[in-house]
Amino acid sequence: MDKKKWLRRITIIGGSAAAAVAATVGAYFLWEKPPEIAEGNPVLTEVNPPQPSAEAPSSPTAAPTPTPDRGTAFETERQDGVYTILLAGSDDGTGNTDTIMVGKLDTVRHTASFVSLPRDTLINVDTPIRKLNSVYWTAVYSGADGSEALRRHVKKLTGFDVDCYAVISLEAFEQAVDALGGIWYDVPQRMYYEDGPVIDLEPGYQLLNGEQCMWLCRFRSGYVNGDLDRIKVQHDFLKAAADQFLQLGSIPNIPQVVQILAENMDTNMSASNMAWFARQLLRCRSEDIRFYTAPNTPSYVHDLSYTFLDLYNWIQMINDDLNPNAQPVSEGQLDLVYLRGGEVCCTTTIQGISYFSLGRRSEPEAEEEEIYPEELIEEPEEEAPPAPEEWITGSPGKKSDATPPPFAMPTDDDWLTELKSAG
Repeated sequence: MDKKKWLRRITIIGGSAAAAVAATVGAYFLWEKPPEIAEGNPVLTEVNPPQPSAEAPSSPTAAPTPTPDRGTAFETERQDGVYTILLAGSDDGTGNTDTIMVGKLDTVRHTASFVSLPRDTLINVDTPIRKLNSVYWTAVYSGADGSEALRRHVKKLTGFDVDCYAVISLEAFEQAVDALGGIWYDVPQRMYYEDGPVIDLEPGYQLLNGEQCMWLCRFRSGYVNGDLDRIKVQHDFLKAAADQFLQLGSIPNIPQVVQILAENMDTNMSASNMAWFARQLLRCRSEDIRFYTAPNTPSYVHDLSYTFLDLYNWIQMINDDLNPNAQPVSEGQLDLVYLRGGEVCCTTTIQGISYFSLGRRSEPEAEEEEIYPEELIEEPEEEAPPAPEEWITGSPGKKSDATPPPFAMPTDDDWLTELKSAG
């Protein structure tokens, strides 16, 4: 075979391969698509399409001026090209969503911000337990839609409805990380826990597999501030993971990862939506992906740890980093219980105000016993036992607003065990 025929054959083969790659990439881009906007929000539409320039046309030899990527605009007062998402991680065994984040992706400016809501965030409901992390499991346990319940309560805290939601299980998280090939991360301290699922991590920079990443994100028993310190580590881990893939310029095995997540998440997103989100995140610079924690004040109510969101600092963070609409979120759009001057307040009406006894109960100090000669001790007169409902009414036969004696509240998440056994 002469040289010309050989070169022609190589050219044909190379062209065919390039065409196949182009077709595959083109098919992928046609397959992936942005998610639908939350019901009641404006639909996507092209607004203010590029107009022909009034200037004189450039010379035929001049290179065309590239049109800046302005994303897809909205026809109302919603910000152009902005999407919001609620991410939650369901805990092992209890079903609690101990990781709850609200994110905002700006496909015009190529920025992303994620805000964590502490697991103990207090919500305005009249139930024995009022933690945000209990919403999903409680709804599922009662036969309702857990994701919609969580989405509804998050809307009360943020003032807007998210476009997308995803509740991921621990197993899916592990499988997805393994499919990615692991995450390089500098573990800040020794992490060991054996009172439940064992956690065992050595400190130092290392490649973590799926199970180890799960340990890292769940560990909180060794932190001074418990869940709040855990959130900081989670943010640092997610930032490290984002940096790793941005440096690569791609996400390894993305079809496999998308399939794992699509099949193991409670979500309103399709696989093509997830792939689209992944590509949009890869267009961001590392410094333009930010993580925050909602401003809060930890406190105790009935011996249970709660987190009160700091109303006005929280509203500012909503509008700076999360709100997808041009109109700022205001206090009147929230249903939020907060502290002001040490008093419990609410942007609406507090549900079950009698529940709020701040602080932790402590046993009264024992009084020093006085010693009397036996002959001076008088037997006390026997008192008739109170009527069965006297502690409720205040006096027999008369109704009043008397508060019942304190009862033992479960601590932390023991209430879940009690509810399960009662069910």
